[in-house]
Amino acid sequence: MHSKLTPILAAELANLAYGVLDESADIRRLAKPEIRQQVDFQQRVTGRTGGYILNRETGFAAMGIGKGRYGGDAIITIRGTQLTSGHDWATNAQIGLTGCSGGQTVHAGFCRAFASMRPQFEAFLADWRVSHPGRVVHCVGHSLGGALATLLADWIGSSPWRQPVYLYTFGAPRVGLEGFALANTSRVAANHRCTHGADPVPKVPLWPFIHSPFKGIEYRLDGTHGGFSKLAHLMNPRDGAVPGYLATANKSSWDALQRQASQHLAAAVRLDYAKRHQASFNEFWLDRLSAALITLLKKTGYLGAFVAQSAIGVGATFYDLVAQTLAKIAEAATSAAEEVRGLLGHMLVFAGAAVTTVTDLGYATIRVIFNLMLRRLYEGVREALKRTWPN
Repeated sequence: MHSKLTPILAAELANLAYGVLDESADIRRLAKPEIRQQVDFQQRVTGRTGGYILNRETGFAAMGIGKGRYGGDAIITIRGTQLTSGHDWATNAQIGLTGCSGGQTVHAGFCRAFASMRPQFEAFLADWRVSHPGRVVHCVGHSLGGALATLLADWIGSSPWRQPVYLYTFGAPRVGLEGFALANTSRVAANHRCTHGADPVPKVPLWPFIHSPFKGIEYRLDGTHGGFSKLAHLMNPRDGAVPGYLATANKSSWDALQRQASQHLAAAVRLDYAKRHQASFNEFWLDRLSAALITLLKKTGYLGAFVAQSAIGVGATFYDLVAQTLAKIAEAATSAAEEVRGLLGHMLVFAGAAVTTVTDLGYATIRVIFNLMLRRLYEGVREALKRTWPN
């Protein structure tokens, strides 16, 4: 039986990964003494995130061999990326889709970043397997690093060697569509996905992207249902008003952390237009909006077509199609029109719009309302990412 990393060790490793950016730093000395007693770091990994922000090779991950109870295990930790202007993977209009190494559909930007690092992972693991047959690989990451760790774990789990792999993520965004999420669940021996309710990053990209439903749980490191906070995404925020992932994962056992059921938006939701002012800018209402949209598409027979379309298109095209279809649904029947109106009214309140009255249900109006909601959400994500690093 392989030992899992403890929550605090996984969090320390996720935080440690930000030190690899400094090429002059000795990666063997980046960790605290108690971490060095458990991991012998050996190599730095460079990577390229693409987009408009960071399109050059930089230190992105550290690889090492476990000691003590983790003796002979491979341990890989991957950092996130700081967002310093308005364009990168967190910009909704930039979402593209591509096939990943396992053959499923994922976020194209994440896939490109992972592809730039994969040869280095492959070389390290090839040598490691010879010296440590049958041992486990631990993949750790925060934010974008969590997305890349997910792709790394999936690639290892789908490889011919079938190496056992454990995954640990903190504040990671959604990586792919349902096919990827289900395949990833079957390929990874353990998935410890840690989130904060006030962290907006794990909520994007929006449906039809979903998290891997490993055993149907996530580790919720706080119990808040309040609004989103840009500080909640940090591993180790300097402002003590909101505890970061490092502080809230400060446990020696996963059983000591709070768990909750993963949200897969399966329950039918119908939103009453007259009650739209109950909505607010938080994860609960974001999930309600997504569930209400899925309910409408399912009731009217459009859901399957949308999932198929999303696998060959990009995010902006997908939401254009959603707006066009909602306009058709509203035109077809009075009852359906009221459900569309209810969804749109709640979206406007969620977005903090000054006017939340919905009279027109045409395509142009619906697209404007979708844009307002998406802009509000992704502004929160971008603010969180601007503070991600350094920790």
